Amino acid sequence: MNEAEIILKFKERNLHCGELIKRINEQLAKFANSHMKKNGVTFTQLKMLMVLNIAEGGSATLKELEKFFRTAQSTTAGIASRLEKNGFIESYTDQQDKRIKHVHITEKGRKCCQNSIKSIEAGERDLLSPLTAEQQQQFMSYLQKIYDHIKNK
Repeated sequence: MNEAEIILKFKERNLHCGELIKRINEQLAKFANSHMKKNGVTFTQLKMLMVLNIAEGGSATLKELEKFFRTAQSTTAGIASRLEKNGFIESYTDQQDKRIKHVHITEKGRKCCQNSIKSIEAGERDLLSPLTAEQQQQFMSYLQKIYDHIKNK
């Protein structure tokens, strides 16, 4: 092992908390996207479908989705546009206010959600598999506590 490999190995074992969380997130996204590809969506698109799937009437406005995901209007509209193009959602304008765009999940979108849940659960089980059941509960509790602390900063 040369000096550069030793330094890299040392750095990987002594990463800061934020860097570890970032790397875990990147690996989860990579796993999720590879599994979601067979359903014809990206993980980001699936998140929108999942929200619509549990929303009242299977619908929401683009503005509501922007606020929920904390994304720009153009990002939200782009995700919705790709989902609509592939038949996972339908969109329509508000009858009272033509500036408001609604999106509604289709049956194809609902089936995609059902199929994807199994992959997500398998990925989460794999992620947490090095931990005991008690450690998994503690880990989830710590993550929630940290998230609650930083979410409004």
